[in-house]
Amino acid sequence: MHLYCRGQGAPTVVIDTGLGGTSLEWQPVMQRVAHFTQVCVYDRAGYGWSDMGPYPRTSSIEVNELHRLLHNAGLSGPFVMVGHSYGGYNVQLFARRYPRLTAGVVLVDASHPEQIERFEAPPYHLNTAPISRFGVVQFKELPALHPSLSPQARLLTLYQYQYWRPRRTISYELLGFRDSARELRAEPPFPAVPLVVLSRGKRAWPVGPHGDQLEQLWLALQGELAAQSPTSAQILARDSGHLIHLERPALVAYGIALVADASRSAETAPSAPTAVQSVESRDGAISDTTWLSDTLNLRPSSAVVALHPVTATIR
Repeated sequence: MHLYCRGQGAPTVVIDTGLGGTSLEWQPVMQRVAHFTQVCVYDRAGYGWSDMGPYPRTSSIEVNELHRLLHNAGLSGPFVMVGHSYGGYNVQLFARRYPRLTAGVVLVDASHPEQIERFEAPPYHLNTAPISRFGVVQFKELPALHPSLSPQARLLTLYQYQYWRPRRTISYELLGFRDSARELRAEPPFPAVPLVVLSRGKRAWPVGPHGDQLEQLWLALQGELAAQSPTSAQILARDSGHLIHLERPALVAYGIALVADASRSAETAPSAPTAVQSVESRDGAISDTTWLSDTLNLRPSSAVVALHPVTATIR
């Protein structure tokens, strides 16, 4: 399995990508985080430079593989676990299974363990995952590549859609999506560690009554993710879609810095520069965000906090 790290310091940040994502997508975030701590990203089995893993490809198996990977790489926790989309299942499961190895968690527009059933129920009636592990996933034309991807990341993304290994892995993860959600629900409760939830602010569903309902449900689920920990914050990236790490890498680095600072609070001298200050010194103030909830008590005084998160506007 492929693991790439840069920077120095503790806690070490570990990034788990979205379904079909690659480690190269995270370089803009890693460049920022490496200024204040060590940060690592890996390719799950079957993606990027990692070999294929055994079937099925579900979160429980992938988290066991990640745990062994970190151990074999000589990385000592506790870790700040960062998960985007489906990777959010994995880091939530990691935190529940290995609370002593978890310093904090950052969820980037992450999946909710009940989202499949909640979207299928009235009045939403939306199927978001295959109904069985046994089936066929059909691949059509390659979707438009995100303009923020580097030339190297573009080449690897093209490779993923053209060759059997990553395509088969995408299929296996999709077919195991419901099982991954069940595995997450079966774990012990989320530990009392610092948690930051970053949620997209741009619409994913069409404008209209049904689309509005879907958007509000997604935002409500994001709020429930933030409520898992007594020390958490939910931040709405108003000008970003689902790929917040590509569209707003400074904000993702900022969210990681918030968790790093919260986990270091008992150990860091008051005069020492914080991780948040490191991000702000390079990218300036983090704007175009709305803080929907906050019990971290690290929010800048200029941030906007909405009293009713489920009524926040998604454009």
